[in-house]
Amino acid sequence: MLNINELIEATQGKLINGNGDFIPKNYEIDSREIKKGDFFIPLIGENTDGHEYILDCVKKGAVGFFICSSHLKKEEVIKESIVLNKNICIIEVENTLKALIKAGSYNRNKHIDIPIVAVTGSVGKTSTREIIASVLSQKYNVLVTKKNYNSNIGVSIMCLLIDNQEACVFEAGIDKFNEMEELSSIIKPDVVVITVIGTSHIGTFKTKENIFKEKLKLTNNIKGISQVVTNGDDKYLSNIISNDKYNVIKVSIDNAGNIISGEDYLKFTTNIYNEKLDVKVNQIGNHNIYNALMAIKVGEIFELSKENIIEGISNYKNFANRMQKNIINGVTLIDDTYNASTESMKSGLITIDKLKSNRKIAVLGDMFDLGDLSDEIHKDLGTIFSKVNFDFLYTLGDKIKITAKEAERYLDKNHVKCFDDKEELIKELVNLVKDGDIVYFKASNGMRFTALYKDVEKKLENI
Repeated sequence: MLNINELIEATQGKLINGNGDFIPKNYEIDSREIKKGDFFIPLIGENTDGHEYILDCVKKGAVGFFICSSHLKKEEVIKESIVLNKNICIIEVENTLKALIKAGSYNRNKHIDIPIVAVTGSVGKTSTREIIASVLSQKYNVLVTKKNYNSNIGVSIMCLLIDNQEACVFEAGIDKFNEMEELSSIIKPDVVVITVIGTSHIGTFKTKENIFKEKLKLTNNIKGISQVVTNGDDKYLSNIISNDKYNVIKVSIDNAGNIISGEDYLKFTTNIYNEKLDVKVNQIGNHNIYNALMAIKVGEIFELSKENIIEGISNYKNFANRMQKNIINGVTLIDDTYNASTESMKSGLITIDKLKSNRKIAVLGDMFDLGDLSDEIHKDLGTIFSKVNFDFLYTLGDKIKITAKEAERYLDKNHVKCFDDKEELIKELVNLVKDGDIVYFKASNGMRFTALYKDVEKKLENI
């Protein structure tokens, strides 16, 4: 990690106060999350300016902060900060965002020999990064992306935290053209993992081909180990071939045999170091087979034992709001509200379809950032109900009504209901469910379905 003098060198900043030899141990951009010992980086957004919260952060115990030279209250903030803490480290920079990115890149270059596995894709980035980290952690000290730190901001923060680890697993996400080139230049990955090419952010990128081209740019600065692990069953990713820059390893569902889907686990056999072995993932959903297969290949690249690889996959735990199960008064609620795309929606519905239940109820909301293709994609989603056996479909939102209309071709029309009011949906749903039912919740983040899910939980607990 960097000391204050190195931060100044990296950012071309100016030390206003503090000890140049001091080494911050953590960096934070959200003033609400500041803890004693954190270094605060006040970013300027569309609606808020982090500079307004600098003094609050100092009071909470921040050890230092960047400050823009153009900030109107710069002198006042500096003076009051030093009054609060005479040892506070203050670095004046031209632009706090650019300073963050420069600092992250500087520390990555300082620790360039520490290998980084960079994970991207339209769906499954977080679960794949976590299962890979679980595998590598069986042998190595691993730094893994925290929260949803996958943008140029988040990746730079993670790079600032590189210190004495033996490997890193970072997530890289984009929603605009040319962002991946910047992420690649910051991360300088040794191994690139690409999960799948889907419709997430297709409103911006227009076509899957464009999404594929952007995701592949993560390999632009690949170095060291120079391996690309990807989904050989994906229409676009299957076309990636080895070249002078990197070697390509592809996984396929065909690599998994004897698949058993339990109520809360998956089992299958696959080759690890050319030996056929049993693997267990303590999660549901066949997409986790792909995640596990990719983790196996990364484990082989890092020369883990087959026992460590199997143990790492078995120890993997999913994040909150991703296929999380809770049983209340006999009703099974499935929280899959973290985000949504047509691929993850369909995969989730197919997964729930395989579970045993009295009745299955889908509660779905709009998918965002689909641009001119939104109506078409929401309509296509409705066709999945010709392949899965759900008893009811409840929707909340405008575009998801298109899905509901298409789903009426396959479900009892009286069992398909569209709601504009969250409270009405909750009331009808709570009155509907019975012992043995499964209720599945899924929508894009902006639909606030996590809050909806929690409200349903509370209502059922009070029955």
